Amino acid sequence: MGKRLRRNIKATIFIIILLSISMDSRAYFGQNEDYLLTDVKPDGRGKMHYLEFVSQETYTVKAGDTLWDIAQDYWGSGTYYQKLISDNEDVVDVPEQLMPGTELQLEKTLYTKVGIGDYISQDQFGYELIVDEEAFGLEDIYGKRQFHSPYRIYASVPYENDLKEADPYVHWDTFKDEVKRCGTDICGDLVSDLSFERYQVTGIGSLCGYQFTFDAGDREYIILAYFCYNSTTQSEAFALCDKELCTESTLALARGKTFYAAVRFLDPGVYYVKAQDYVGAQDWNYPQLRNPFVNAMQRLYSGPLKKVEDYPNDYVIEWKEPELEKLVREELSGLWQLTKEEKQAFMERDITAGDLAAIEEMELSYYSVDNDSEEEYLRVRLNKSADNGTDITLRPPVKARLLGSLDDLRHFRGLKSLDITLRTPCITDLSCMEYLTDLQVLSMDIYSADTQVKDVDFLGKLPNLRTLRMGGWYWKKEYNEYFEGITDLSILRACPHLAYLTLKTGNVESYDFLADLPEIHYLYLSRIWGEKNVVPDESLLPNARFIEIYGEQVRFENGDGYDPPYNLR
Repeated sequence: MGKRLRRNIKATIFIIILLSISMDSRAYFGQNEDYLLTDVKPDGRGKMHYLEFVSQETYTVKAGDTLWDIAQDYWGSGTYYQKLISDNEDVVDVPEQLMPGTELQLEKTLYTKVGIGDYISQDQFGYELIVDEEAFGLEDIYGKRQFHSPYRIYASVPYENDLKEADPYVHWDTFKDEVKRCGTDICGDLVSDLSFERYQVTGIGSLCGYQFTFDAGDREYIILAYFCYNSTTQSEAFALCDKELCTESTLALARGKTFYAAVRFLDPGVYYVKAQDYVGAQDWNYPQLRNPFVNAMQRLYSGPLKKVEDYPNDYVIEWKEPELEKLVREELSGLWQLTKEEKQAFMERDITAGDLAAIEEMELSYYSVDNDSEEEYLRVRLNKSADNGTDITLRPPVKARLLGSLDDLRHFRGLKSLDITLRTPCITDLSCMEYLTDLQVLSMDIYSADTQVKDVDFLGKLPNLRTLRMGGWYWKKEYNEYFEGITDLSILRACPHLAYLTLKTGNVESYDFLADLPEIHYLYLSRIWGEKNVVPDESLLPNARFIEIYGEQVRFENGDGYDPPYNLR
């Protein structure tokens, strides 16, 4: 998320807090321990100044069950077993000898001593409450991995449920089965101690979630994931806990804060429009929710990337750009966690298509020679590598070019996400991307002058595309010329699953093709000064939830929200 958006979010939250304080003189500035969940209702506090979570479940005992395990599975802590006994005295005679088939009542009400009308102190949420960042990101602004606290809390600014997805609370058994399947399919045996819990939050909506232990190789994490729903909106909150550093009381505090954060941000007047599918959306049946298993594997797992052993029709890669090959080798050796000897052997052998087959994400940034600098800068990042990418900075001979083309991209046939940032007058041919038929996300931010792309016909070969961004700018002329020559984007009819479309093209003559893209629910068109800037007919997008055209919000279903972050324009 861009810094400008983050500032806007915090400013809006602060305004809401001030309004709450001005309307209720009893506003409470909570202490750290007030986020702990307790079964005692706070005395003398108005409804805006505490939260009430009500759980009413039934469970049929199976062979081998214990009260401790049942309490752990349903409420996240085995210590609630005594309440199970007291609530089920009529059917539990001997707690140590549970009879299979016994139906237990699992009723529980929990409270926090702070509510949605109370002040949020950032430093009470781990290092800070991280709003709407990619879940479980540990890098600071310098790309270094940081963990300042035994836990960190991540919360999202609420999103409208624009896919009209069912509340997991209502479809609870289905949701639990899907979570179990997804965790196993994505993480294998790296996930353990998976447990679930759900509540009705009095006067607000429903809350459901789960927690699990994730083995990241060099350390273990306990991850808490909670989702809060009302009739139109949803919000999410996650806790990332270092298992080695977290005591039982620390975990209890992290759990309470995660509950609070999920509910606190469920405000239909303050939500953000989604401009891209969540990471992992394609891997499970709840694409409107973040997938913590995918996030954990991408951001936390330090094990080696699985190499493809038996790639069909494998072949040796013949590189056209030796410096790109060099960076790819460095990235692969890091992802595979090669020893010094293994890396040396790898550097001396050919790269084959099978070596690249497991690469699903690539970020490529290239800044070439211009009149202001003799330096060229090339950066490649594969599968969100932990070292934040490898870069090369050279001073080549006059008129030499570090990259002459992007043709080597055609060898990354397994890519699902490609993010390209270019500032160069020497690359105009993007046709190599037609080989990347599995692409779901394509972002092209181009910074160029006096150079135009030849065509974008390659987009017609990307049938799985969900997110497309075509943009960029050149600071000397205040607008981008790279896509200036593109007047026809009807080729996008070949991308029937396109849902998020961000364009800065300017000379497109007709947007009639949008009528053949029924899954579009986000459209952002940015003005090119002095160009045609044709305005599409809003009726072409009956299913869109958000439309912004040349600075004007044409449609935003809830009537309020945030502009896209700067880096999406």
